[in-house]
Amino acid sequence: MELKYTILGDIPSKKNSKRMLRNPKTGKMFPAGSKNYLNWKRTAGNYITHSRFALIERAEVTLTVFPKTRRAADLTNKAESVMDLLVDTAVIKDDNWFIVGDVRLKFGGVDKVNPRCEVLVKVL
Repeated sequence: MELKYTILGDIPSKKNSKRMLRNPKTGKMFPAGSKNYLNWKRTAGNYITHSRFALIERAEVTLTVFPKTRRAADLTNKAESVMDLLVDTAVIKDDNWFIVGDVRLKFGGVDKVNPRCEVLVKVL
């Protein structure tokens, strides 16, 4: 069984530009993603459709990234954002190597008109 998703838009890196925020109840500081990442995450979740196979416990994932510009970026940073989105939207149970034992990252080429990430989740 394979699940396919297309997440539209440029994928921001989750770990770049982190902010330190203060918890209003406890006063303790905690790291939070950039505003760009958090805005992307809110809208990107709309491209994930749930199925009866949600919370997959064993899978292989292929991510093909089509950025909007020729600006150099790390595929691994983009992958972290997408993999965390798959966990947050309950497609996969977690993104650790016991559940996702194979992750393939591909650069699909620059697409100025339709930047996106094509996601293929192969259920094992």
